[in-house]
Amino acid sequence: MPFHAPHSQQFQPGTRLRHYKGGLYEVVGTCLIEATLKPGVLYKPLQGDSQAITWFRPMEEFMDQVSTPGGVVPRFVRVVAD
Repeated sequence: MPFHAPHSQQFQPGTRLRHYKGGLYEVVGTCLIEATLKPGVLYKPLQGDSQAITWFRPMEEFMDQVSTPGGVVPRFVRVVAD
């Protein structure tokens, strides 16, 4: 499966993403933070015991680059079907 760094237009409901630590997630939707009106992403895990939990992360963080022992990588990459 090829991976692509996401951008804000790619956060449509149902989009699948892989976190740089390996977890697989699905976008539930986008939202606005009430206090700041900044955009955010709602997403849920597709594995493990927490599949019933919906998570939120500000869009800015969602699109961050993170430092790892292997170098700088996107926090999330979009999973694209072959």
